[in-house]
Amino acid sequence: MENLTQTISNLVSILLGLVGVVGVGYFIYGAYLYLTASGAPNQMERGKTAMMTALAGIVLALVAYGVVELVVNAVVDPAVTPDLPDPTGGDGETDDGN
Repeated sequence: MENLTQTISNLVSILLGLVGVVGVGYFIYGAYLYLTASGAPNQMERGKTAMMTALAGIVLALVAYGVVELVVNAVVDPAVTPDLPDPTGGDGETDDGN
């Protein structure tokens, strides 16, 4: 189980890094469009849209990373341990009334 969780964690880290690089690159592209618009409203709007899309993608990737980490941690190390009775009845208590 440890190898599986380590593999999933490594894969998620690689994908998050890739999404981060693409998101930052797209944000820089949008900033370039906005800064070189020279007052053209259409190009300024394209730049703002590209920057907002890049930010939304980065935030979505971070939320997805948090959800994956939450699920992996819940599966590997559950915080709640059920208090089930011993099915063999060997809990050390006697029913003699004392």
